[in-house]
Amino acid sequence: MLRGLLALGLAWTCAHLITVGSPQWGPGARHDSVVFGQMIAIAAFPVLLLIAFGTQKPLHGALIAGTACILAALGLLFHA
Repeated sequence: MLRGLLALGLAWTCAHLITVGSPQWGPGARHDSVVFGQMIAIAAFPVLLLIAFGTQKPLHGALIAGTACILAALGLLFHA
């Protein structure tokens, strides 16, 4: 149960950070950037959830999903 909650939390956090950061690094118009970020987040969420929960070693899945969250957070700091 704990592993599932951790996977869900990490996947949701990464998807949220992608959506929040998309206006900074997405296409020109703000609305288009948000829609673009939402499409990426919708695609990334189930993939990260399955990776974080489905690996044979629980720590490996959490590390991969945590790394994706860190990269999404770093994307908020750097923009053009």
